[in-house]
Amino acid sequence: VVIVPIYNEVKSIHAGLNTIAEVMNFNKNVIVVATKLKKKGKNDIFTDWKDSVDCVNVSELVKSKFGDSVPVLPLKYSEVFDTIFEQEKSISQLMEGNGLNKYLYKDVSNQFNAIYKLIDNYAK
Repeated sequence: VVIVPIYNEVKSIHAGLNTIAEVMNFNKNVIVVATKLKKKGKNDIFTDWKDSVDCVNVSELVKSKFGDSVPVLPLKYSEVFDTIFEQEKSISQLMEGNGLNKYLYKDVSNQFNAIYKLIDNYAK
């Protein structure tokens, strides 16, 4: 499985779409992770990060070029990524026994779990 991260910025989208096209010549098992997702103000209201403005835009552009053959999963922006590198621990380890971290990192942890699950499905 090849994971292609794309965030909602012209250069990233352009590079990501070109990368997918090249990789699919050798491997059709491609997953896009729409990264650096943030709420775009009061009008960006949703309950699932797949519905965020940034993720919707990335998804629509991927779908317009590759149809439904390339799934797009969301990964919101979080300071947990800096903490992972600083403390050399996984999100799960950071969440263990710390109620505040469980709350703060819940969405990102769930998003990573969805990515892992999809990768596992390709392996079967």
